[in-house]
Amino acid sequence: MIGFVWPWIFLLLPAPLLLRSAVEARSRSLTIPPDLEAALEHLEHRRYQGINGRIACLWLAWILALFALAQPWLPGDASAQAVSGRAIAMVVDVSASMERRDFTLDGVVSDRLSVVKDVAHDFVIARAGDRVSLVLYGKEAFIASPLTFDLKALSSILDGAGIGMAGRSTAIGDAIGLAIQTLRDDPANSRAIVLLSDGANNAGSVEPESAATLAQSLGIRIHSIALGSEDKDITGYATAQSADLDEETLKEVAALAGGKFFRADTRTALKAVYDEIDQLEAAQAPAPPVILRRDLHLWPLLALFFVLLAMPCLELVSSMTRS
Repeated sequence: MIGFVWPWIFLLLPAPLLLRSAVEARSRSLTIPPDLEAALEHLEHRRYQGINGRIACLWLAWILALFALAQPWLPGDASAQAVSGRAIAMVVDVSASMERRDFTLDGVVSDRLSVVKDVAHDFVIARAGDRVSLVLYGKEAFIASPLTFDLKALSSILDGAGIGMAGRSTAIGDAIGLAIQTLRDDPANSRAIVLLSDGANNAGSVEPESAATLAQSLGIRIHSIALGSEDKDITGYATAQSADLDEETLKEVAALAGGKFFRADTRTALKAVYDEIDQLEAAQAPAPPVILRRDLHLWPLLALFFVLLAMPCLELVSSMTRS
């Protein structure tokens, strides 16, 4: 059904009749000589004789103008998810250690980054209504995507991330600092960083603990994930409790920034971690979808244009008929 933004506009429909009645009432209060009144009535009769079509056009134009002012609309087929008021920065390690093949994906031995992409994809897509940004880091950190509602596009960017594309070392502190930059001036009422690392901070100019303290002062939470399997990779190197996985620093970062620390040693465990973070950063209540509207006010405006365009033609036909 057609809806109207301002349906009360239609209360103005009888306005021309009321205005005419007021003018006629005022004219009746004036004293006009009988001969002059008869002459005026004769002229009025000749003027309007045979132009009922013009009067109808004027009424049609008035009705179309009211329709346009009332802003008609139709419900669309699509719906847009309401904004949640949350902003999340995904911070993903793409250093050299992420190429270790000590995880399994769909029963096949896989490198760490491939497993992270697979699990993080589902996490990102499930954040409908949130704005999410993506920071990738190795020796350097860079913003792969600013805060966006286009979660499919962000997920595609993550899928295209390559091991070593930001250097082969691990600059955890710089990555946190860059994530803070994407969130610090954002008006969202809930801001969080989801940090994933499989190593220790061995590059960059910012200490992870200092960055976490800054995040806490700005009201930004940090959830940290330490990634590393309990198994050996296919080359025989043990990675479960390796020296390059600094769990203590990741624990400290989460504690300082009011978040939670997680340890993931299998794909299933990593999936459970992201599921728990999803619950920690959930809305208080699900927001209903917003039905998109198709604005129709241009159609009555277009019809009004053609009616006004046709009125001089009616005048010409009417005058030819009278002559």
